[in-house]
Amino acid sequence: MRRIPRWILSWSLLLCAAVQAQDANIVRTVADLDARLASMPFEIVKAEKARGIALDVALKTEAKFEDGVELRIKLRPANPEASEFNNEPRYEMAAYVLQKAFLDEPDHVVPPTALRALPRAMLKPYAPAIQPTFRVSDEVIVVVQYWLKQVSGPKDIWDPARFERDPVYARHIGNLNVLTYLIKHGDSNAGNLLISTAPGSPRAFAVDSGVAFAAPESNRGNLWAKMRVPRVPRQTIDRVRALDADRLEALLGAVASWEYKDRKLTPKADQPRIGASAARRNKTLVQLGLTRREILDVDKRRAQLLAMVDEGKLGTF
Repeated sequence: MRRIPRWILSWSLLLCAAVQAQDANIVRTVADLDARLASMPFEIVKAEKARGIALDVALKTEAKFEDGVELRIKLRPANPEASEFNNEPRYEMAAYVLQKAFLDEPDHVVPPTALRALPRAMLKPYAPAIQPTFRVSDEVIVVVQYWLKQVSGPKDIWDPARFERDPVYARHIGNLNVLTYLIKHGDSNAGNLLISTAPGSPRAFAVDSGVAFAAPESNRGNLWAKMRVPRVPRQTIDRVRALDADRLEALLGAVASWEYKDRKLTPKADQPRIGASAARRNKTLVQLGLTRREILDVDKRRAQLLAMVDEGKLGTF
């Protein structure tokens, strides 16, 4: 019988322990957070610029939900027509949805995220110049994202030496890199990619995917648009391999839809694509999603990732 190397056994035991460990950053279930962020009424207790700079449109928000639960969340209002460089709500939502297709909840790298229509009056005290997103409504489309607390945002979270000695870090950073490669992440500035500081839980997170997919080339940093890690989890690759263009279209073609009536936007789940553009509208719906070209590009990068593995250029564990 072939003897299994000791380092493989050690890595396996550590990875099993990591999967079972309680996460100190996301302490509620993803299902609970998804429901809260997408639809549960809440009030803003306090809000301020997320990074403390005047040009930042994102708000670090203390929110109290109707059942009394208080959470810190990020609110990022969309600009009119919901499509602008570095403020693409559909990209933020597409990154969150895509990861769910090949990562289990303990391995998610994008925190719980939703797109939501909020009354302009609710946001005006904190963003006085805010405008409605679409002409058919007085409301604002907002990226709502769970705020991580026990994290740090160094200039670069990639640590090759730690990757070799720490299998839990290797798993999480490998999963992060698979997602950032697939979405062509283009904003590796400090603070957009985070590493957990919670003891025993070295998860890696991407909290800003607004410059990704087909975003114009920029100087914001594209370190994570390529594969940086030498190996990735085999289970992740197997699940990426099971995807195809049709499945990606079903996931990403329409990431959010709202019915409009009496200048109000009401979310409508599971709506098919109603147009070819990034932001679309027909007689009853407004919708955000990836274009077909953007989805084909994701599938092309998926094929390139698998080719790296199949040709031995990218290892698995």
